[in-house]
Amino acid sequence: MAYRSGELRLGDPGAGRLRVTGDGYAAAGELVTLIVSPDVQRFLGMSDDEVARASEIDRRYREALRRTYAGQAWRPPHLDPAALPARQEVERQVERLLGAERTARLHRLSWRVRGGDALLDEDVAGVLRLTEEQRRQVATVAEENEREYTRVLAESSAVRGREGQRTGDSAGFADRVADADEAGSARLLALLTPGQQEQFTRLKADPG
Repeated sequence: MAYRSGELRLGDPGAGRLRVTGDGYAAAGELVTLIVSPDVQRFLGMSDDEVARASEIDRRYREALRRTYAGQAWRPPHLDPAALPARQEVERQVERLLGAERTARLHRLSWRVRGGDALLDEDVAGVLRLTEEQRRQVATVAEENEREYTRVLAESSAVRGREGQRTGDSAGFADRVADADEAGSARLLALLTPGQQEQFTRLKADPG
């Protein structure tokens, strides 16, 4: 997913919403996209040195993925087992950088921003005790969501290209992308039982 927004801090309207972007290397809202966001860096109280080290984590991750896909077709990394080692290394580096407490806060923020896509994370799936069938369904629906999201982006870009940039075009484009993202997240969350949905809501929340 290329664009995401979510609550920066639950229960604090003054904190506002966080908008993050992703690209072919990482979906918006994953740890590696969050740690280079100035809003997130302020949220976590990161020092100048930590900000510089976060940029280095991002750079090394991108290099690792370029090596991974040098001899094979590209797939969205958050859906591709071949990209898992690079993504796991990011998690290890982030915890070394931020420590356990701030890393836990970053994970909760990631889950809030990513919504249903967070079910792809092994730690979330484990805590929710997803069955093997649920895990298969999550993987299938996530692939379908990615195809639908790509289709919406392509159609919206084509329309903008034909009609030119006009007032309201950008807002309409953002709305279509957000609608596709929310619909995809809802399809994933619908795979959970009511009890699992409640548990996921608690999992995303900041401790009181």
